[in-house]
Amino acid sequence: MRSSALCHGAVANGPLRGAVAIGDNGAGAGIARTMSDCESPPHVPTLFRFLAFIAIIAGLIFGGMIALVTFVEPVQREMIEIVPPSKLQPK
Repeated sequence: MRSSALCHGAVANGPLRGAVAIGDNGAGAGIARTMSDCESPPHVPTLFRFLAFIAIIAGLIFGGMIALVTFVEPVQREMIEIVPPSKLQPK
């Protein structure tokens, strides 16, 4: 496996168009490699991607709840409920 840092070089002009020139790194100096030879980023399994998405959504919801508790002040008022006498007397 080669480091992905080796794939970030200057694009060659001439017959190797689209190739990446690898710099002077010792034994492999002057070798031109195509972009397909470079490593792709590591593949993240779908379950981990899903769990990360759920964790982000849960964090946003939790943060919203904390913001509501911190910044919203409930309005206090008096409440009167009239109970009919027939509900107060046992049968």
